[in-house]
Amino acid sequence: MREDASETVSRDLLGLSAAQPVCFANLPGLFTAADAAGTARGIAVLFLSPWGLEEFLTRKFYRHLAERFSAIGVASLRFDFPGTANAVDTPGKDDLEAWARAVALAAAELRCLAGVSRIVLIGQGLGAGLAYQHAAASEDLAGLALLAPVFRGRLYLRELKLWSKFVDDGLGLSSGDRDKKPGTIAGIDMPDELATDLKNFSVSELDFQPSVPVLLAPKPEVQLDPFVTEKLSASGCSVTGTVYKDFETLLTGATPPELPLAFADELVRWLQSLPECQTLARVPARVPQAFALTGPSFSETPIRFGENNRLIGTLCEPLGRPASVSAVILSTSYDYQIGWGRMNVQLARRLAQQGVATLRFDGADIGDSPPVPGRRVQVLYDDAQVVDAQWALEVLKMRGLADNVVIVGRCSGAYTAFQAALHDRRWKACVTINPYGFHWRFVGLPRTLKEYWSRLSEPAKTARLREGRIEPAAAAINIFVRVADRAASALGKVFPQLPGIVQRNRKVHEAFQKLAAFGTRLTIVYSEGDEAMASFLINFGENSEGLTAYPNSKLHFIPNADHNLTPRPARECLFRIIEDEVQALSPADSRKL
Repeated sequence: MREDASETVSRDLLGLSAAQPVCFANLPGLFTAADAAGTARGIAVLFLSPWGLEEFLTRKFYRHLAERFSAIGVASLRFDFPGTANAVDTPGKDDLEAWARAVALAAAELRCLAGVSRIVLIGQGLGAGLAYQHAAASEDLAGLALLAPVFRGRLYLRELKLWSKFVDDGLGLSSGDRDKKPGTIAGIDMPDELATDLKNFSVSELDFQPSVPVLLAPKPEVQLDPFVTEKLSASGCSVTGTVYKDFETLLTGATPPELPLAFADELVRWLQSLPECQTLARVPARVPQAFALTGPSFSETPIRFGENNRLIGTLCEPLGRPASVSAVILSTSYDYQIGWGRMNVQLARRLAQQGVATLRFDGADIGDSPPVPGRRVQVLYDDAQVVDAQWALEVLKMRGLADNVVIVGRCSGAYTAFQAALHDRRWKACVTINPYGFHWRFVGLPRTLKEYWSRLSEPAKTARLREGRIEPAAAAINIFVRVADRAASALGKVFPQLPGIVQRNRKVHEAFQKLAAFGTRLTIVYSEGDEAMASFLINFGENSEGLTAYPNSKLHFIPNADHNLTPRPARECLFRIIEDEVQALSPADSRKL
């Protein structure tokens, strides 16, 4: 029972397998075949991602579109551009030319995988600018969809600078803690060469030759460059204009995320209207294959696992040496496997240098992993998430990597990591980063009392209730817990034990005792002054004195850090803490390697 069901997933999309991992040109991708129950159409869709935080927040939307397209018989491929997401970094080579080359290689790969000769490009943001650039001289396109397109790189860099400042302000970062490199946003670094190339990027100088159906969907209240629209019309393109509905909602980073479903419906209808969508695909020339992508000190293999292959993950292993310790890195909130600021990717590759194998993955209905039948949609702090963690442990076991395993999670992932360690003593260590609690008393993810009052008093509350976007029972429970906490805090000065009783202090300490009996190493990390520490202080005292009863536990604080650990020095501090923990698990002989 969730309290804000802002998105409903149709029943026919539940129970899906995850897309098939595929690798080409040292790039990772995901291929979604046409639904086997239908007839494969004679076109396929190549998704071109936006940059940075926009890519991070639209990852699930791309998966949703791929599943919708599959249901009407259209296969698709989505992939990571060089130096982004799960792709390997190649310093000095991750420029705009490398991105353009990746588009051409991905298009060729898709034709072989889907058994088609004509493809449709769907690009968003910077990906839309590259889609236009590729389409300008292409002869194998059946359609082109440009979503919130970036046509002028210099203007885009200025927009990124403003957006980055807005995000940093929201995170509460001081000026000295902000990364001000061009193009960098929310801890995601833009390669220097890409930022340099963008200053000279402009599609207005390109001659557009093909005559193809084009869907133009700018952001609300944004006017498209008339020079571009004139070129498309002059080329004989049939241009369909629309508005990228709910674009701002998609990029707010709200939890749970709201997908622009009405706009998705428009895309599906436009795709079905294309003439080539009425033709049939031939026999594919290639079967999707995922092999190891190599970096300086690691190899990474995209995998899918779990019941019905429903989970997507990346196994990162040390290059040229056996792994002595393994780690599972959990998704946080609705952030997909790369982590906020690409933190999980950086951590995995850094640990590989020290002989540690890692598996990072998307939990159910997060990022590239589809939802599970019978589970609540958009839910956090639920024991069902522990099942996903256990599947990750089984993957490591099957590969002989489960002797010394640590589980790592931040925020809601920290809670899942803690609960997973309680469920299975095979986890030798648990690292919890900024956990809001160790025993969850809410339903789903609660809001503050102020937010509840605001939502109850808003004019649209009746419509939200009718549409199922608010669940009254869940909201009532969470409001009661919030009020009880506030009352307990106020009365705590007179009755010191009251806050602990309300927070179910006994259950927390029983859990800590169980981990101590298991011999599980427990590392708790907080950003200094983080609001997530409130329940910890209630359970263990204002000076954390209660933690001394558990010698298996350690507490660390990271200065000058927000809840997400966005600043580079904060992440560096966290990585050193985790490195010390995994090294403590390493056999003595392996430390000498």
